[in-house]
Amino acid sequence: MTTPPPSTVRAVNARACLLVLRDASEPLTLGELAAATGLSRPTVDAVLQDLAAAGTVAPSAPAPSAGAGRPARRVTFVPSAASVAAIDIGARSVRCLVTDLAGTELARASVPFSAEAPVDALLAAVEATGHRPRAVGVAVPGILAADGRIAQSLAVPALVGLDPAALLEERLDCPVGVDNDIKLAALAEHHLGGPADSMLFVQLGHRISVAAILGGRILQGAHRLAGELGSQRGMRWTTSSERGRMMWSTGSEAKPLLERAATGEPAALAEVEEFCREIAPRLATVLLTLDPARVVVGGGLSRAGETLLAPLREALDHLLMTETSPDMVAARLTTDGALVGALGAGFRHGSAHLTGIPDVPAPWTGLAAALT
Repeated sequence: MTTPPPSTVRAVNARACLLVLRDASEPLTLGELAAATGLSRPTVDAVLQDLAAAGTVAPSAPAPSAGAGRPARRVTFVPSAASVAAIDIGARSVRCLVTDLAGTELARASVPFSAEAPVDALLAAVEATGHRPRAVGVAVPGILAADGRIAQSLAVPALVGLDPAALLEERLDCPVGVDNDIKLAALAEHHLGGPADSMLFVQLGHRISVAAILGGRILQGAHRLAGELGSQRGMRWTTSSERGRMMWSTGSEAKPLLERAATGEPAALAEVEEFCREIAPRLATVLLTLDPARVVVGGGLSRAGETLLAPLREALDHLLMTETSPDMVAARLTTDGALVGALGAGFRHGSAHLTGIPDVPAPWTGLAAALT
């Protein structure tokens, strides 16, 4: 068995100490930190020196002493040591959310999107928050190529050909992680929902999109095309859809129809049930291919709750000749899923720059406070 190099061991130890301190509700003594991590006191002491140099931990008031001895020195996590920004690009606007290292919201901003100067619009959203982040995550409405360029975007064609990470890193002078908005929304739901190692995320809005989490990670595929069902030539979710956009008897907006269905109006209920029957076959194929533990339904339509989920479950149960089927729940986030997921990506991608330690997971417990 190969012994890991000392630098790797030190990073693992530092990560363990940092996570314990980040999750602690109060400052900890050296002894408490050693007990929580299983590390020796000398090792913890050495790690704390590195973390203090990086600015992520600081001395705190000594613990009260019951005897005549010297009070035990304590250390605390410093959330204000850096900030992380998330950018969510939409067809009409760019939203930005900034948090500290504990995931506590510091600022939000929204600016108009400019097809003539898309990168300037992203920078303007960050500047509008009044913060200078040390890491950024970006949610893009499109397919990313292996080299980081946006290869396709039906929602925002002006993004095609751009490499957002490279362009923003040059202007902001910090690490920038970029991924598809639906995949990032799936990532957020995976971490903020109940325990489930695998999940299929179904975004039901003006369009239908899917993303999968397997083994706790976003399923990308060899060419980052996993879940991009809309890239199949001639593919239509429903007979009434137009260029992938959902159309209803109420036009392009489903809300009035779902509201009538919620009151029990027969015609509205019939239309919702037919919609579920039409999309169920493709979803059933994906479910049998991936066999996820849970299906999370997000997007604007998910606000209808059981008015939509109940007939969708029924349509899928009718198709699946299996003893068990995955749980189906509404997403916790309907508008901020991609934004919160982008924060998670920013934390992970910029970990070394933020804390001096690679692969520190995002503070998902703190980010839960950003729910809307």
